[in-house]
Amino acid sequence: MNKTAIICSGGDGSGINSVIDVISKNANIDLYGFDNSFDGIIHSKPIQLTRDHCSHHSLDGKQLILTSRSKAPYTKEGRQLIQKKLQENNFEYLIVCGGNGSKKAATLLEEDGVKTIFIPMTVDNDVGGSEYSIGFDTALNRVTSIVHDLHDTAHNMPGRIFMVEVLGGNCGNLALHSAIATASDMSLIPEFPVNHEKISEKIKEKLKFQDAIIIICSEAAYENENYKTGEQGVSFEIADEIEKNTNIRVRKSIVGFSMRSGNPTFKDAMVATRMGMAAVEHIEDDNTGFMIGIVDDAVHSISLKNDEDFNNNLNKKILELAIKKDLIIEGEKKYD
Repeated sequence: MNKTAIICSGGDGSGINSVIDVISKNANIDLYGFDNSFDGIIHSKPIQLTRDHCSHHSLDGKQLILTSRSKAPYTKEGRQLIQKKLQENNFEYLIVCGGNGSKKAATLLEEDGVKTIFIPMTVDNDVGGSEYSIGFDTALNRVTSIVHDLHDTAHNMPGRIFMVEVLGGNCGNLALHSAIATASDMSLIPEFPVNHEKISEKIKEKLKFQDAIIIICSEAAYENENYKTGEQGVSFEIADEIEKNTNIRVRKSIVGFSMRSGNPTFKDAMVATRMGMAAVEHIEDDNTGFMIGIVDDAVHSISLKNDEDFNNNLNKKILELAIKKDLIIEGEKKYD
């Protein structure tokens, strides 16, 4: 039996239970989880994740193991503690599920001799090297539901401007995909500069031909270089400027953290299952130091030792579509 530890690190993402469930059903793997990420490995006892323990929870938004953020893996001393605890419990493998910070931690642990596999899990969908991360589609569906209702009230009370702020970290993928899927009028993302005058002029022009405006705004749309993960409210600042320039009140909504949980969509459950199966194959082959990612809709093993930036770029095809749909205030990019 291959004794394997699994943790979730960083923000939560719906669908991760499908990863855990499919691994727990493999007869050659003795699976254990730790609550609270890397700190859980250091301070807590492992939880045995048997087939019976995981059964009927794959589509549950409440994770089988709890997640949190940890500073431990980013220091040599912290990694030594993690490795010591894993060795004391006779773990052969470690599976880390999370975002860019967790990917970096997994890479450092692999370099230190911990046999590590990384699985991307973040609603931001910004993990370098993978086109998809678990939780993204569920988050998109949350936003779609909210904006659907805004379209109704926009129809019922014409002449209004609506601003919806979504998560996304330093990447605009979540806001961009949301704007396209919901037939919104504009997407404000951190990769392009915020120009209040241009935004206001576009709103005035659009209102000549339609009865309302819906804008999807990324949480990091304003000053990306000064942005700290988790800060919210930038849409309120931008809305204030729009009101000054248009003399029209902006109705504001922050979707916030509700989009990070809840029961997963079909896509998240399916992608997570495929990633979990790939992780099983890596353990059975004693082949670690890889991220289980998605490239061209296929599961790929991407080495953690490559030089690729930990931050993913915008989906180019989606960006091109957004520009064709006139959703972007074009101008000089802040970042390549």
